[in-house]
Amino acid sequence: MTLSQDNIKFFNKIAKYYDKWVLGIWLNRILRKATTEVKIKDNSAVLDAGCGTGNFLKILENKDKTLKLYGIDISPKMLKIAGKKLKNKVELNLVAVEKINYNCKFDYIFSTEAFHHYENQKKAMKNFNNALKKKGKLIIADLNFGRILNWIFHKIEPGNSKMNSSADFYRLFEKYVFKNIKQKRLSLFVIMTIGEK
Repeated sequence: MTLSQDNIKFFNKIAKYYDKWVLGIWLNRILRKATTEVKIKDNSAVLDAGCGTGNFLKILENKDKTLKLYGIDISPKMLKIAGKKLKNKVELNLVAVEKINYNCKFDYIFSTEAFHHYENQKKAMKNFNNALKKKGKLIIADLNFGRILNWIFHKIEPGNSKMNSSADFYRLFEKYVFKNIKQKRLSLFVIMTIGEK
């Protein structure tokens, strides 16, 4: 079984419980912090990569009705819940980040608590860069427990491809030619990295 198949199986299995667990409540706090840290301009096109049950897109929809919102995920069951929650006000697609082929479409791309599940993180970064408009921003908020705990979490969590340190993320953003790179800790275990195309 591939890493993507592991992730689809895992997230389909937990989809109906996802928003009710402590994890869902904690994640919502992180998502709200991300929206206050990044000042999204009116009428922007925003992609949530790994949108899950659509919580982040719902926050954005409630915050600014002028935004054009898009979400992608690999779990059909998570997307089904997102669709009900968002009532067709957001374009949702069942596709992996490694297979997106948008070209200069988005002003902002967010990836929150999903990056460590991407099967090919380098391909994801390349696709994100291609999908952003000039001066568009990539925002990745992901878990970072420190080197030893990152390694342990990588081994025990289903579908976890690689846990990245803040230095790893900085280097990835540099490698894929993002400018004005900034990092901020959103919580004890979540680091956010922002870069501009």
